[in-house]
Amino acid sequence: MQALPDKVKELYVDPASTFNFGWSHGIERLANGQRDRYKGSYYANPLVDVPTTDEALMKQFPAYCQPNIWPTQHLPQYQPAFQALGRLMCEVGMLVTKACDKYVQSQNPHFPQGRLLQSIQQSSCHKGRLLHYFPPEPSSCIDTVEGSSSPSQGSMPSTSSTSSDKENDSSKHNRQEEEDWCGWHTDHGSLTGLTSALYMKGDDIVPSPDPQAGLYIRARQGGEVTQVRIPSDHIAFQMGEAMQVMSGGLLRATPHCVRAPRRDMSGGVSRNTLAVFMQPRWDHIMETPEGCSLESQVGVGQWQPGISFGDFAERTVQRYYPAMA
Repeated sequence: MQALPDKVKELYVDPASTFNFGWSHGIERLANGQRDRYKGSYYANPLVDVPTTDEALMKQFPAYCQPNIWPTQHLPQYQPAFQALGRLMCEVGMLVTKACDKYVQSQNPHFPQGRLLQSIQQSSCHKGRLLHYFPPEPSSCIDTVEGSSSPSQGSMPSTSSTSSDKENDSSKHNRQEEEDWCGWHTDHGSLTGLTSALYMKGDDIVPSPDPQAGLYIRARQGGEVTQVRIPSDHIAFQMGEAMQVMSGGLLRATPHCVRAPRRDMSGGVSRNTLAVFMQPRWDHIMETPEGCSLESQVGVGQWQPGISFGDFAERTVQRYYPAMA
């Protein structure tokens, strides 16, 4: 998609959905207020092309209730491929959510049976985001700080199973001042499915140019930072804020970021991946279960008792697209 001429990509930009359907690049705001030009995104609902025909809902919740936009004229294979992979990720995600239900029930006897699974099974507003991280420009990344260990000294894990590399004390902070492809944040949905990253130079698939580039997560206790490498035949899942609220804080949203390669190692290589955000319907009330302390266990700032997921999500969207607020 990103290889199409700009005039063609503009045909698939959708301001009416606050740029949350179709192609989006350079609209989202970073934490420092600058426009995010590091990555381009293509958004679509992987399961339902038309979530609703209610024009009032489409206006109230544009990021979820607008119809899909597909580049069929220019990329006829795009829609079926996107939907097939997105559907598979949702099916596996349902199994993961079923296991989450069992865990929460084991910890809280007041928790309604199957609550988390029902909230996403009954939803028609799951969202897929196909991400293209553009190759860093030579001036867009900052070298590692003085005294840090060299990335070339790192070791690559076996790809026979899902794996992660814990950073040692000297390397944990050695890149914190570098530009990120995607800065630290938590997803606001229930469960996010992730494919492995596909690194490309032109039309060729290549290895990651920097062993320390890619996805990182932060532990909910102690703040330990871990680099995550997803094998090519695996799907990974991480928790979102809606799951945290509806589980009463027993399941916590996963803080994560995506680090770009060092400027002396980037070599014109891009990163590509698909994220599928599984989440409740826009009118689903995000209630905490009986027996939890709201402030100490939920801990999601934009959540309020009685809020619907649609309103919760719109507050989040407005944080990144302030012009739409």
